[in-house]
Amino acid sequence: MNQIFTLPNDTLLYPAHDYKGFTVTTVEEEILYNPRLAKDEVIPFLQTVFYLNLAYPKMIDVAVPANMVCGLQDVAPKAI
Repeated sequence: MNQIFTLPNDTLLYPAHDYKGFTVTTVEEEILYNPRLAKDEVIPFLQTVFYLNLAYPKMIDVAVPANMVCGLQDVAPKAI
């Protein structure tokens, strides 16, 4: 995240997961409006997320390997 803040404020960012329907933002907008960027708010937020006791995601076993090979489902992921 620190690398992003070295970019000019008008740099466009395309979030991968935005549940409010936003497809593009800027460095400046994230600094101003993203409450999760404040260090004093990040830890409590992450603790909340990790302790939600959510069910195991139904498609995680398909999605993670596919994401590791850019969405191609019939390609084995490379060993890291």
